[in-house]
Amino acid sequence: MFRAGLSKHGKKTVTLHKTGPQVAQELVACIGCNECLLACPALDEAITIDVLNRETLSGPISTPVAHFARSCFQCGACVAPCPVGLSREAMMMWLKVRLLRTG
Repeated sequence: MFRAGLSKHGKKTVTLHKTGPQVAQELVACIGCNECLLACPALDEAITIDVLNRETLSGPISTPVAHFARSCFQCGACVAPCPVGLSREAMMMWLKVRLLRTG
């Protein structure tokens, strides 16, 4: 579930279907096989899975990763090929939220 809006104080609010700690666990569980990125129809420039994982929850977001996150339309093509059953779409949503909050 994803909802975005404004709080009564005018701050951007977001409700996601995975918590930050859950997304962090999935990032740690990622084996780096790159199958999710190979299946993604939105990826149009080379990004490594380790860079994407690192920038999902913290630190600066590079231009290629920001462009990729904005291009992602949450189609779910990245989920089925994951050999360990991770929710890349949830990770991408967290990255999108980070971009939303930073402008």
